[in-house]
Amino acid sequence: MPGMSPFKLSYFRVKPDAAKNPQIVLDEKDSVLSEQTQFTFFTSQLDSAVQASSLDDLKAIYEPLCPLLEDGTHPGLWWLDVTAPSEDDIEMLSRIFNLHPLTTEDIKIRETREKIETFGPYYFLSLRPARQVETQEGVRTSTVNVYAVVFRDGVLSFSMGSNPHVGHVRSRIKEHQSHLYLTSDWICYALIDDIVDGFAPFINQVESSVESMEDSVSITRPDDIGLALQQIYRCRKEVLHIRQLLNDKTDVIRCFARHCDAFGASSPEVTLYLSDIEDHVLTMMANLDAAEQMLSRGQSKFLSQLSFDSTRMRNQIASGLSRLTTIAGIVVPLQFVTALFGMNVTVPAEEANNLIAWFSILGVLLALVLLCFLVARRLRIL
Repeated sequence: MPGMSPFKLSYFRVKPDAAKNPQIVLDEKDSVLSEQTQFTFFTSQLDSAVQASSLDDLKAIYEPLCPLLEDGTHPGLWWLDVTAPSEDDIEMLSRIFNLHPLTTEDIKIRETREKIETFGPYYFLSLRPARQVETQEGVRTSTVNVYAVVFRDGVLSFSMGSNPHVGHVRSRIKEHQSHLYLTSDWICYALIDDIVDGFAPFINQVESSVESMEDSVSITRPDDIGLALQQIYRCRKEVLHIRQLLNDKTDVIRCFARHCDAFGASSPEVTLYLSDIEDHVLTMMANLDAAEQMLSRGQSKFLSQLSFDSTRMRNQIASGLSRLTTIAGIVVPLQFVTALFGMNVTVPAEEANNLIAWFSILGVLLALVLLCFLVARRLRIL
C-alpha cells in the first residue's frame, strides 16, 4: 500500500445536462442516490468528490482519471463507486480493472452470500445492508447487496440500489480529515462498520415493539388476542431475518481480520477497529436474543390467556346446554300430560260436579315441576 496522506473532502454533483455542457455543483451533504446509474469518484489528490452518470462524464470533469481507466495508474488513493450499474457497465469495468471472471459473475448475478475472497491483486467483498420496505404484511427489512473490489491503491465498489452507506463513509472521511490517514483497507472497514450500524434503527424498533407488547399483555382484550399474536409472529420473523444477516456479518469480519493479518494491512489499527465491529455485532445479537425471549414469553402468555378464555367459553356453553336440557326435561312431561288429557279420553271424576279432580291433576303437575327444580338445584344444574 502506498504512503498515506490526509486530505480534505467535499461533494460535487453533475447536472442532468452534463453530457452536453459538464458543470459541477457544490453539494455539502451527500444525499441518497437515486435508482439511476451514478458513478462517483474521489481521490487523495483532490479535495472534492465527483459524480456523473457515465465514465465519459467523469473523464471530462477530471482528466487524471483517464490513466487509471487506461493502464491502472493513479498518483494516490482512489475510490470509484457505481450505483445501480447495468451489465454493460459491469463488463466494461471488469475489463478496465482486469477483474476475475468469478468476481464479475458474482456482481452480475447479484450474489446474495456475504463473503470475502482473495484474487491476487485484490480481494472481493460482498455485503448485505438492511433497508426498510413496505410489504403486504407490513414494514420489514430487505436487502440490496453492496460489492467492493479492494486493490492496494484503491477501491471499486458497486451498489445494486440506492443506499446511504457510501455517502456516510465519505461524510466520515470529511469529519475526520484532520487526523485520518486513508487506505483502501480503511475504506473497506468503514463500509462494513456503517452497514453494521445501519441495523441499529431496526433493532431499536424491534425492542420498542417488544416493550409495548410486554406492557399490553395484561390489558389486551380477548377479542384483540388474535391481532396481538399476528404482531408477535411478524416481529419474531423480523428478528430471525436480522439475526441471520448479522450472523453472516461475523464471518465476513473474521475473514477480513485474517486477511489484514496475513497480508499486513497498511493501517495496523484496522484490525482493532474490526474487533470493535465484531463486539458491536455480538451486542446487537444479544439484544435480539433478549427480544426473542420476551416475544416467546409474550406469545406463551397470550396463548395461555386464549386457552383460558376458550375453556371458560366452553364451560359457559356447556352450562347453558345443561340448563336447557333440564328445562326441556321438565317441560316435556308437562306437555305429554296436557296433550293426553286434550285427547278424546275419559276425564277423571267427570261425573262429579266439582273441580277437585282438575286441581288434583294441576297440583301433581306443579309438584313434579317443583321436584325437578329442587333436584336440578341440588345437582347445581340451575
